[in-house]
Amino acid sequence: MKCFGKTFPVIFLSVWVGSTAQKIWAANAPSPFLNQIHQDFQTGHEKDGVALLQKEASSGNPEAQYGLGILYEHGLPEAGIPKDIGQAVQWYRAAAEKNHAPSQNNLGFLYYTGRGVARSYTEALRWYTASASQGDAEAQCSLGHMYYWGHGVKKNVPKALDLYRQSAEKGNATAMNNLAYLYEHGKGVHRDFKEATYWYKRAAVSGHSYAQMNLGEMYENGVGARRNYGRALSWYKKAAEKGRAHAQLKLGRLYEHGRGARKDLVEAYAWYSLASQNGHVETQIQAAKALTRLTNQLTPAQIAEAKDRASHLIEGKAQ
Repeated sequence: MKCFGKTFPVIFLSVWVGSTAQKIWAANAPSPFLNQIHQDFQTGHEKDGVALLQKEASSGNPEAQYGLGILYEHGLPEAGIPKDIGQAVQWYRAAAEKNHAPSQNNLGFLYYTGRGVARSYTEALRWYTASASQGDAEAQCSLGHMYYWGHGVKKNVPKALDLYRQSAEKGNATAMNNLAYLYEHGKGVHRDFKEATYWYKRAAVSGHSYAQMNLGEMYENGVGARRNYGRALSWYKKAAEKGRAHAQLKLGRLYEHGRGARKDLVEAYAWYSLASQNGHVETQIQAAKALTRLTNQLTPAQIAEAKDRASHLIEGKAQ
């Protein structure tokens, strides 16, 4: 993924996001047990759900052990569960040793990041491999990350590409984005801009903000797709509204030069303002220079309007 332009590749580790209840629910194919937990959490009976998890976990149910691991990793104060990474590790390990793939993945992540345990790429590799071998898309993506960077294993980009593909084909958006990056830059595979655009688009449509930014760049530059400033602006805006500084910078430039939309220096100033406070230092510097440039072209009233506009240009509040 080209997070800050063509010269700064970032390949992402796949991480769980979403509410605690959603994480438990989405972990596996629905089962009567998970259905009951899901119902309790959806109807505000968290304490009943936790009591059932605790009972089943103590009886050795790996799904319940996994559920408790998530609760302790993130905390659920309304149900009397404090955030306790040590407890999370304990419950994930109990389920992982029963060959529960999502628990193996989460345990691998804790070892990879050193949360609740001493950081160990060796242990992370062990648990990610165990989970990925069972087809867990999250683990396949994260294992691909380890092979791409050579963390705990000899660097092997073709292997990373294969793992990303397996995960992407199961619908993992981060893997789609990473696979697209490898195709775009010809890493571990022959360069193929059309294939890169295909995977960026699939990830972008699913809401992956970095893929949205990357797809915007493909359209802006006419790489892998016919140049289309309107589409570039649309995808940059989706990523920018989620806080991606490089997309905010790119969006500001399109508005400044009237590409993909009418020229609007107030709108450009607003996006540059956000980019100058966000992201990588290189992006901040470029945005600051753009602000200086526009300051000489706008009136004080227009600048005040742009600053007010910027305060609304965040996800869920964009107008």
